[in-house]
Amino acid sequence: MIYIMLLTVFVALLAILALVVYAFNKLPRSYFFFLFFTLITSLIVALKIYERNFKLSVVPDALQVSSIAYSKEESWGFGPGGNEAGIRVYPLSEKISNQIKERGIDYFETLPANENQKNRRWRGIYDSWSETPVKEEKYWKYDEGGRLDVYDYICRYGFCINIDEDVLRQATDIINSEGSYYAYGRIGLIVISPRENIVLYVYNG
Repeated sequence: MIYIMLLTVFVALLAILALVVYAFNKLPRSYFFFLFFTLITSLIVALKIYERNFKLSVVPDALQVSSIAYSKEESWGFGPGGNEAGIRVYPLSEKISNQIKERGIDYFETLPANENQKNRRWRGIYDSWSETPVKEEKYWKYDEGGRLDVYDYICRYGFCINIDEDVLRQATDIINSEGSYYAYGRIGLIVISPRENIVLYVYNG
């Protein structure tokens, strides 16, 4: 996921560099610096918008999530040999939380298709929704207390991140308690907690 963003930034920088060189040779200095400042500002704003939309795209549209409460992500290396790990927390509205509480698992089994899914590729698509507690998997086992550790999932490949203690505590409680719903995507695990009014997304790779 991070690699797509980095590639986009690289292409954008190349285009801006070409434009800057052309403008430097053709325009008066005052116009050049004004244009340069405008381009840099526009690039920063555009990248922030792209990053936000990219991070939101892993959440199904039906949940009507529009902001990110917490995000901690890291990447190591580039290309097929690179690794990444992360956790995101999205606020969930009371309206959607109440709908989920009323309908239960049926809410997720009848989710409508996302808009512009072709552009999102695999992001936002989940199958086989289940109720929490999250069940152990081949590479994610219960600890001695019979609970799953969020860090064990995120750090599966040996690449880890430092997560805020309060966020980690909340995430660990949600995945090990009843009342929430989860599903695995092509990359990552999404957990929706109507009790806490949040959506969790954790991934490794």
